[in-house]
Amino acid sequence: MITRWNLSSKKQVVLIMMIFIIPLVLLLAVYNFYVVNVLNSKIETTNRNSIMLYQDTFEKNLSNADVYMSNLVSNDNSFKKLMFKQDPIDLQFYAQDIMNNYQGYFRTNEIVGGMFVYSMANALFYKTYSQNYSHNIRRDAEAYLKTMFKTKENYRSWGWFPHKIADKYYLFRIMGNRDTYTVSMIDFDNVIVPQSFSQSQGDGFFAFANQEGVPLTSIAAIKKDGIAIQRQNESYYIAGSAQKFFVVQNYSAQAHLHYLYIMPYRGFMFYLDKVQIAFLVGSVSILLLMLISFLLLERSFFRPLKRMMATMKKIKNGHLNATMNMDSGVNEFRQMSNTFNEMMAEIKDLKIESYESEMKKQQAELQFLQIQIKPHFYLNVLKNIFGIAEQKKYDQIQDMIILLSRHLRYMFQENDSLVLLEDEITNVQNYIQLQRMSASHELICKVNVDERLKDFRIPPISILTFVENSIKHAVAIHKQLIVSIQASLLENGDDKFVNITIMDNGAGFSDEMLALLNDSNPYAHVSKDNVGILNVIRRYNMIFLNKCTFLFSTSNGARIDIFIPYRTDEETRRV
Repeated sequence: MITRWNLSSKKQVVLIMMIFIIPLVLLLAVYNFYVVNVLNSKIETTNRNSIMLYQDTFEKNLSNADVYMSNLVSNDNSFKKLMFKQDPIDLQFYAQDIMNNYQGYFRTNEIVGGMFVYSMANALFYKTYSQNYSHNIRRDAEAYLKTMFKTKENYRSWGWFPHKIADKYYLFRIMGNRDTYTVSMIDFDNVIVPQSFSQSQGDGFFAFANQEGVPLTSIAAIKKDGIAIQRQNESYYIAGSAQKFFVVQNYSAQAHLHYLYIMPYRGFMFYLDKVQIAFLVGSVSILLLMLISFLLLERSFFRPLKRMMATMKKIKNGHLNATMNMDSGVNEFRQMSNTFNEMMAEIKDLKIESYESEMKKQQAELQFLQIQIKPHFYLNVLKNIFGIAEQKKYDQIQDMIILLSRHLRYMFQENDSLVLLEDEITNVQNYIQLQRMSASHELICKVNVDERLKDFRIPPISILTFVENSIKHAVAIHKQLIVSIQASLLENGDDKFVNITIMDNGAGFSDEMLALLNDSNPYAHVSKDNVGILNVIRRYNMIFLNKCTFLFSTSNGARIDIFIPYRTDEETRRV
C-alpha cells in the first residue's frame, strides 16, 4: 500500500526548492567555515609570536631577579648578619649596605619597582623604590608585607604572585632564610615592550591575568568592553559585549600568569582577498535570487491562501466580523473572497438576532437581582425607626429620616449596574450612622481606600450587603463591633486587580457556612441566611464575566476578600 504525504502546496514548493538550496547552503557554509578558520589561524599565529617575544623578554627579567635575590640570600655577608641579633650600630650599617646593593640592582633591571628587606631577629624592615611612588602605594605595600611576615608562611614556595596595591596590581617575590627575607616588587607598567611589537599591532593591547583569569593590567578597558578572560589556554577566542575582540593568550608556569594580546575583531570579511570576496558575493547572489523567486510565489499564491485560512480560523473562534480582503492578482482568489464575505454577512445577521435576545434576558435577570436586595434594607431601617418612635426619641427620628432620605436618594438616582466605589463607601457610612442611632450598642467603621480606586466602579449595595450581615450576626452584648473596609490595587506584571476586604471582630462564619460560601457552586445551597451574599456574588460574576474571586474566612471575626479585574472608568461605563 502506497502512503501519500498530506502536505500543503506551500510545503511542497519549499521542499522542491530545498533540493537546490540545501546543497548550495552547505557548500557556502563549509567554504566560509574554512576561510574563517584559516584567517583566524593566521591572526592567531602572528599574535602568538608577538606574545612569545613579549613573554621571553619579561621572564628573562624575572629570572634575573630570581638569581639576584638568591645570590643575596646565599652569599651577601650583610644579609647573613641580619639573620642574627645585632648591635643597633652594626645593624644600621648592614641594612644600609643592602639598600645600596638594591639601588645598584635597579639600574640593571628596570621592571623592579621596589625592594624590601625584613629581619625578624632585629625587628628590621627597610625599603627602597626605583621611582617616586605615591604615599598611598608605599604605605599599602609596606603594610601588606608586614602582615604577611607575621603569618610565618613558606613564602619561598609561592614563586612570583600578584597582589593589588592601591587599585593596581604588582608582582611580588619573597626569598629568605632564618626569618630574614628579601622582597622584590615588579611594576607591570615598567615592563619593556619590544619595539617591533609596539609598532606593528595597531590598536590592540597587551594584558596580564592571573591563574583564575582575573585581569591584572588594562583592567578598565577589559571591563568596559565586557571581555571575559578564560582560565584555560585556548589557541584563540572571540570575546566582548558590544564590540568583539580577538584574544590570544598563553600561560606561563614560571610566572603563574596568563599573557594576553587583545585586538578588535573586524570580522573575516576584512581579511578576504578579491577572489574570495567575488566567490562569496556570487554564492550569496544565487541565494538572494532564489529567495526573490520564493517571495514572488508568496505574494501571488501563498499569502492569499494564508489569509484565507487565518480568516476561517478567526471565524471558528467566534470572530464573526472577520472578512477576507484579497489583494492578489489571481482572479480566482478575488472571486472566492467576495463569495465568502457575502455568505458570512448572512450568517452574522442570524447570529445578531440570537445574541440580542440572550442579552435582553441577561439584563432582565441583573435588574431583578438589584431590585431583590433593596426591600431587605428598607425593612430593617423602618423597623429601627419604629423602635425609636416607641421610645419617643423624636429628635433621633428626624435625624434618621434625613439619613434615610440620603440613602434613598442614592438608591433611586443610580440606574446603572455599576456605581463609584467612593459613593458605595459613603452610602455604607450613612447606613452605619443609621444603625448607631437606632442600636443600643456602639458601632465603629474603619475605611482605608487607595486614592487610585475612588473612581473604580462596582455593583451597588454590594459592600453594604456584607456590612449589614456583620451587624446582623456579629453584634454581641457588651462588645463593641468594629467593621473594617479596605480597598487596594494589586499589580502582577501587566495584570491589575482590585482587592476589597470587609472584616469585623465578631464570631466569624461557622465551618458549615464557610464550606458553603467557598464552594465552587454556592448557588446550589441557597437559604434565607445567605441569599443576600449569594446575590452579590451572582451580580459580580454577571458583570465581570466570572472573572471575580470571593474568599470567605474567619480570622478574629468574619473576613471577606473580593478580587476584581481592574478596569478604567471608561471601560466600566460600557457595562
